[in-house]
Amino acid sequence: MSEFDRGRSYKKKYISKDLPNNVGRNIINKFNKSNEEDDAKIEIKIKQPTILLKAREHEETIGSPKKNSRDNESSNQTGTFSSNAEAHTIPELKYMHKAVKFLDDGILFTDNLQDYVRDNSDFLVVAVIGQQGVGKSSILNVLANNKIKKDVLNEVFTNNSRNKRDKLSSKFSKLDLDSEKNDSEIFRMQTAEDIECIRNRTNGIDIYISDDRIIYLDCQPFSSLAIMDDLVENDNKRSNSVSEIIQSENSGEIQALQITSFLMTVCHIFIVVQDWFFDSNTCRFIQASEMMKPTMTNSEDEVSEYFPHLLLIHNRATVDDFSPSKFKIIQKTYKSLFLKSRLILNSNLGIASGRLVKHLCPETCGPPLNIFLVPEYEENEGVVFRGHPPMEDIFKKLKGNMLGVTKNPLTHVQLTEKTWLVYCAKVWENVRKSSFFVEYTKLMP
Repeated sequence: MSEFDRGRSYKKKYISKDLPNNVGRNIINKFNKSNEEDDAKIEIKIKQPTILLKAREHEETIGSPKKNSRDNESSNQTGTFSSNAEAHTIPELKYMHKAVKFLDDGILFTDNLQDYVRDNSDFLVVAVIGQQGVGKSSILNVLANNKIKKDVLNEVFTNNSRNKRDKLSSKFSKLDLDSEKNDSEIFRMQTAEDIECIRNRTNGIDIYISDDRIIYLDCQPFSSLAIMDDLVENDNKRSNSVSEIIQSENSGEIQALQITSFLMTVCHIFIVVQDWFFDSNTCRFIQASEMMKPTMTNSEDEVSEYFPHLLLIHNRATVDDFSPSKFKIIQKTYKSLFLKSRLILNSNLGIASGRLVKHLCPETCGPPLNIFLVPEYEENEGVVFRGHPPMEDIFKKLKGNMLGVTKNPLTHVQLTEKTWLVYCAKVWENVRKSSFFVEYTKLMP
């Protein structure tokens, strides 16, 4: 079949070549315009729902309850997170500037110490006892200061009126509002007026926790007439501190024995201060306190025996006391007195190691015991040789020996500073309920 016949049969239309040239171009333009119009309509139809969707999203953000509930939940979650973060923040560490009351009238105060103790197991407890006016608080004031300097020694040991006036005038001139914090008198010391009136400055037990985590315990004097007189006059104090069964004339010594036995149980280093060599009543008192020291039991009913390091300090020592022959006699005497004692007396806490005073060594004085000599303080020391090194070196050596001592565990469980307070409350309760002290009064004259 020819092409002409095929076109006739299928009625195919051909554009004649005689038509003008712009006819095909017009047809193509019309076709393109129709396609653009269709695309525009499609775009309008597509854009319209997108606008509606945006409006709906906007409406949901404004008034949708689901969206608001989600926001509330998220805000609540952030609030709980912030509250939890505040709850788990590290508490502010507080430091002591003055000693506070730890035991008074038979009551142990532990609540006021919660802000100063930490979950720290590396701490040292040092307790001091002695008779009235021997210098217990003065020695503790020097040891408790962060740095042992000559200014600290002048403030602690100098009691003349001239230095007091200079100290008062310097406070007013400098206008130092934190002068109490910088004062070297951490423990209250006995004044000349107290000595004239036979009064003691420390009642019960005072406590101070230093920055290097040493807990110092200053105790009231034993064998004190002022304390015994106060207990006899005030029946309330006597009934709170000691039992009512104990006679009033013996209540002063029984109270001192209770406090000393308590300190022997809760401290690492037990310091006994004397101002002359030697007092037989002091040695008898220490041995009686050791005999009545309570035994602590654990949860498994196991009895634990603990005994601290005993450090004997002779305050106001003379030049003769620093001689090897005299010091050898001192060591030999105390060795025979505490021969049967279980208190640790040979733990390198003494002065006869040869490291501070060369002529006081084991070769000249014998095996060293925990005996330390503190001479009388003088402002112009060093001008004349006194037979001993400067006071600064003596106290630095004493504190260094205390920090280097082996700390025996107080209980079968390792204690922290916070759990030590709980342990102290338990020990004091056992001391108060102990029947040994009542039985001991029957043997007293």
